[in-house]
Amino acid sequence: MSYINTNNNEYRTSNNPVTGFNFVMEVEQKYLLALKSVKAFNMENEYEYIQEGGVNDFVHMRKKPVSKPATIQVERYIGTDRFFDPLIIGKELNYPINLYLYRNEGRRGTVENENESPARIYIFTGCVVTGKDYGELNAEQSSLVTESITIAFRELSVVNNPSTPDEERQKIR
Repeated sequence: MSYINTNNNEYRTSNNPVTGFNFVMEVEQKYLLALKSVKAFNMENEYEYIQEGGVNDFVHMRKKPVSKPATIQVERYIGTDRFFDPLIIGKELNYPINLYLYRNEGRRGTVENENESPARIYIFTGCVVTGKDYGELNAEQSSLVTESITIAFRELSVVNNPSTPDEERQKIR
């Protein structure tokens, strides 16, 4: 019989909701970008509605071809990269962009300790940087300068809990 010990810290940690403030973006599989924020992103299909004739009250839905790319908008602080900006306008990225969400202080990618690995990974493929918006400069306020970057992408994949606690890993086998 499988038994889960709820006093186990790893179990409690792995079942908590993911927070919205502990994330990092990996670009071109080598640049980790600390971001201020990530705007809500979505992928949406467009459909054509075809009404069935006769006495039936039924509508058929047929998927239309994609007419516009899906986009993600990220905001980051200026000055965190010393020499090279991996997200210049018009650049077609060679590798997917990975957005890692962590429950606790995390590290890059998936590691052995579940508490250090991401709770969720969003993988954006076919990315092109389509725009940049530079933040406001105001001599009367003290604030950090930011830039907003708009990235168009072709596909979005979501990976939930890429690693599980050792106790649950043994039960799966």
